[in-house]
Amino acid sequence: MTAYLRNPLTIVWAVLTVVTAASFLTARGGGATHHLNTTVTVTVLLIAAVKAQLVIWHFMEVRHAPTWLKATTNGWLATLFVLLLGLYFTAG
Repeated sequence: MTAYLRNPLTIVWAVLTVVTAASFLTARGGGATHHLNTTVTVTVLLIAAVKAQLVIWHFMEVRHAPTWLKATTNGWLATLFVLLLGLYFTAG
């Protein structure tokens, strides 16, 4: 049982669970008035980017992949994050 708890995937899963709860609480607390709140939006998008990075690296095993794949996934995630922020700030 202790070997299962010390498995890196179990630890990452626990971190993802805690971060999901933190994201929910952040969005819930900041969005109670149903107005656009820049700080909450940026925080939740940043948390989502961190979660995506953890999933890509640990559950999709990209951390052991060739350098070109690591660079591609990191670039894709960074581009997506910047695009979402850009759309948020230009639409609001």
